[in-house]
Amino acid sequence: MKMGYIVPVILVGLLISVLFLPQLRQSFLKLRSEKVTIAQTVNGHPLAGAATLDLNIITVLGKDGIPAILNPVFLTAQEAQGNMRDGERVLGVSINGESKAYPLSLLSRHEIVNDTVGGQPVAVTW
Repeated sequence: MKMGYIVPVILVGLLISVLFLPQLRQSFLKLRSEKVTIAQTVNGHPLAGAATLDLNIITVLGKDGIPAILNPVFLTAQEAQGNMRDGERVLGVSINGESKAYPLSLLSRHEIVNDTVGGQPVAVTW
């Protein structure tokens, strides 16, 4: 391809991608939109004239969109001190004398950990 054609081809490609970006994004992310109507209330009582509010709820991630942690690997307390900030929040589980801590920073990215604590299966969620 001659050098004079490269820039126009790139510009046409960019133009096409900008024009079709919403369709591409929706097909790759499988966005779904659902229309809902809710009654407007004040202090739990419907407003006069049956006022309603129409909303569009857009689902970005489908079922199983965020992977669970199935086989978590744990650090010793001493190792964790070198890898975690002072005051970092954790969700703690203690069953039958076994205790484990799940950092919220990790749970915020995965939302669920399937684990066994004290011989009992647990699903740790955030």
